[in-house]
Amino acid sequence: MKKTATIVFSIERSFVKSDILIFEALGFKVLKIKSEPHKTITLFILNRFKEALKSIIYLPKSDFVVSWFNDYHTFMPILISKLLFKKSIIIVGGYDAIVDKENKHGIFLNNGLRSYIAKVNYKMASEVWVVHKTLENGCRHAEEKFNITSGVRNFVDKKKIIIKEINTGYDSRFWNYDQEKDKSGVLTAAFFSDKRVISIKGLKLFNKLASLVPDVNFTIAGESGINIEEIINLEPNVNVIGVQSKTQMKELYQKNKFYFQGSRLEGLPNTVCEAMLCGCVPIGSRVFGIPDVIGNAGILFDTEKNLQQVAKYINSDLTKYNSKKARQRIKRKLDVLFRIEKIKERIVQWK
Repeated sequence: MKKTATIVFSIERSFVKSDILIFEALGFKVLKIKSEPHKTITLFILNRFKEALKSIIYLPKSDFVVSWFNDYHTFMPILISKLLFKKSIIIVGGYDAIVDKENKHGIFLNNGLRSYIAKVNYKMASEVWVVHKTLENGCRHAEEKFNITSGVRNFVDKKKIIIKEINTGYDSRFWNYDQEKDKSGVLTAAFFSDKRVISIKGLKLFNKLASLVPDVNFTIAGESGINIEEIINLEPNVNVIGVQSKTQMKELYQKNKFYFQGSRLEGLPNTVCEAMLCGCVPIGSRVFGIPDVIGNAGILFDTEKNLQQVAKYINSDLTKYNSKKARQRIKRKLDVLFRIEKIKERIVQWK
């Protein structure tokens, strides 16, 4: 009889789709509990009812349940799995292990029902998987620079909680580029839907850097529902475009020479990894998983004061061979095959 895994998520993002494919490749039939976030009370209650109903139907015939991110959508599947003596895993990506008071961001920001449920979820889960080790014990640099508290263990009292670092993985066959073609420009991308995201992702730093290298084209991808130019006085060499498809993002990565990640908080940055596989030389802030991803294939900075050094780097010959180095670094450290093997190892341990 074919084994079954239930995967719980709120939005079916690329990393969720990737994990579904991974579990299917490992021989599992995958059942999905999708619970899109809603702000109205009626739809909120309806979501919890659907999660409970689907859990009651799916979990008795599942070998384990996996929840991408820890939030309201996690509670019912984890609770019912525990009642049924089934294995349960919570995958932590960032928001569920961070408090950024300045931007009012993070599930543990307030001591309300949401943070209480998140703590209960962590304690009930069989295992917690973090995409980067800083999401277990915290990022010292982010705390010192931005007063950001992070790390699951800094929010949950239960010391026996099992936490494993299992990095996300990236398909180097899809994310590629023509090494014979010239690349130019600096790119940054996210789902820029409000002022908070603009602050978290460091768009003001991106714009400041653009002012220091006015002859280079800068592109912001992912504007959604807002006008970034109404929030930031953009430099003439900065272009803004909307949300892009996976194929469109690949084309942008292939076209641009540099990728900028100026985040004040992050888990393991998916876009940086994808961009590096497409030959982008990475520029990133020295917080959370960003330094481990970039290594010696690009340049790191701490504050706005370091942007002059970054500008010199962009205009120098130091980046001549870094496109190949960037791609090889992700292939060597974060290829999707490594995630498959780590997940396979955990599954074997449960037997």
